Amino acid sequence: MKIIVAGAGEVGLSIAEKLSREKEDVVVIDCSQERLDAVSDSIDVQTICGSAVRPQILVEAGIREADLLVAVTSNDEHNLLACRLAQILAPEVRRAARVRDSSFLEELNQTGVLEGLGVTLIIDPTTLVVDTIMDFLDIPGAGDVIDVSGGRLKLIGLRLSRTHHCIGQTLAEALPREDGYHILIVAIYRNHELLIPQGDTVMKGGDLMYLAATPEHLPQVSEFFGIDWRPVKTVFILGGGEVGLTLARRLEERDLAVKLFEKDVERSTFLSQELTRTIVLKGDATDQDLLEEEGIADCDVFIAVGTDDEKNMIACLIAKRLGVPSTITRVNRYNYVPLVSAIGLESLVSARVAAVSAVLKHIRKGLVISVATLKNEDAEIIEVEVPEKSRLAGMTFSQAKFPSGTIVAALLRNSEVIIPRGQTSILAGDILAVVTRFESIEHLNKILS
Repeated sequence: MKIIVAGAGEVGLSIAEKLSREKEDVVVIDCSQERLDAVSDSIDVQTICGSAVRPQILVEAGIREADLLVAVTSNDEHNLLACRLAQILAPEVRRAARVRDSSFLEELNQTGVLEGLGVTLIIDPTTLVVDTIMDFLDIPGAGDVIDVSGGRLKLIGLRLSRTHHCIGQTLAEALPREDGYHILIVAIYRNHELLIPQGDTVMKGGDLMYLAATPEHLPQVSEFFGIDWRPVKTVFILGGGEVGLTLARRLEERDLAVKLFEKDVERSTFLSQELTRTIVLKGDATDQDLLEEEGIADCDVFIAVGTDDEKNMIACLIAKRLGVPSTITRVNRYNYVPLVSAIGLESLVSARVAAVSAVLKHIRKGLVISVATLKNEDAEIIEVEVPEKSRLAGMTFSQAKFPSGTIVAALLRNSEVIIPRGQTSILAGDILAVVTRFESIEHLNKILS
């Protein structure tokens, strides 16, 4: 597959890096030779210095032979124009564009212009980040939450405390496998390394464990981890940008009590006019006295979605020290992701991670229905359909030989979600939710065919 990535920022680099690891033919376009040199130093891809809104640059990059153009420059208009030019030059190529300005995107939709711009996928970071935050509010304290099959299955990343009663036990010993128990541990991050677990994997304190469970069986998850998930009633938000505004509107729809902190006077006035029930405060959410004055003791979740990563992290640390049971931190820079959990802030959101997951859905070939990346982006949860003539059809899971580095989290059959056991049968038409390392995807496709 040939893929052209326009934009060598963090999102573009992440997409190019993953595709390069999977031996895809990748070309990266950017106006900055310095950024392109950094790309070439880290991954094996072709680079072209120039603007993706210049037809000759797209032709030089091979747009007529390409399968996909991903436009993720820092300029929304350039991303859309690049897709339109690609449509004219190569009508069969798929086209994805990032649009970060939500008001601009809304204007395009309302005027009906968007349909004519030749974009097959809009990457809207604001909506992606807010959707992730809303999932976190349902499971406070989780390190990651991934919806599979429209939310019928959830992958939940939770940290195992160093005093948990199951430490030292294998998964087979710790998790009952009898009927009626509906959770499965499908991945473990230990010292930033990914493990695809087996029955003899020993549990250790500090493990970030990904569990697959249906929404109705979340009480089993909370019981296993000893977590009391109380309904969220009061939320504090740091940051009144596009993400903060969109989030506050969504929280108002849930009828939650919301306080939003924004330092800029003009912006805070605008927010007060746009929001109906949210209390907008002109002030700094890293000011401990202000937080205490505004009732931080009654806050259930503190969410920092400002544009300054360091300030987001500091504010969440202050909120935790003041007794807030759960915090959610927005992180924009990739090298800060491991730091967030290292300082004790588990729940983080990243527009970059969300954008990469959105693009991967349009890159995967064959039987793949949907894709999402796990927290450290070195594994995916993919939904794949078992075709009529697949060698797996009719086998049980104990008979099927899935490649190493993969584990089936659930089987989706019609409206039923099944956490598989060894004797569970696989039928043609079933959808398998599979956690897999990148290097195992090609082998997985082979055994499904």
